[in-house]
Amino acid sequence: MLTTDARTLLSALLRDLPGDHHVLTLNTGHPMSTAIDARGEGFDVEHPAVVERLCAAISRPSPSALVLRTLTDRISHTLPDGTAVPVTLVRGWRVGERTLFPLDEAEMFNAHCTDAASGEPVPPERGVEYAGAPEIDLAAFDELR
Repeated sequence: MLTTDARTLLSALLRDLPGDHHVLTLNTGHPMSTAIDARGEGFDVEHPAVVERLCAAISRPSPSALVLRTLTDRISHTLPDGTAVPVTLVRGWRVGERTLFPLDEAEMFNAHCTDAASGEPVPPERGVEYAGAPEIDLAAFDELR
C-alpha cells in the first residue's frame, strides 16, 4: 500500500509521460527497482518500499539517482520464438535537495553505454531509446511535507 506522499510523487513523476508500464530504479548507494502500472488515477506498484525510499531520498542532502524505463506500444524486434519486444524509453534524474534534476538524452546514453569499471564504451541495449527527462513539478509533493 502506498502512502499519500508516494502516490502524489508518482502522479507528478508519471504525469504526461507516454505508456502505462514502467520500471523505476532508485540508486541510493545500492539499486532498488519496482514495476509500476498506471491504472486510471492510481498505480499498481510491485514493491511500494522503493517508491517510499524515493520519497525519503528527495528530502535528503545525499545524492541519489533515478532511472525510469517506460515500455511503449512500438515494437523494437521479434524474438525467434515470436515474442514481440517493445521499444523501451529510458529517462533519468539526479535526486536530492527536494528536487529531481533531469538528465538529457546524451547523459542517459553515456551513463548506460559506458562500462563502469573500465570506462570503455559498450553498445546500446537493443530496443532502448535514451530520452531527455522532463522537469518534474514537486509542488504538490512538497505541500504534503
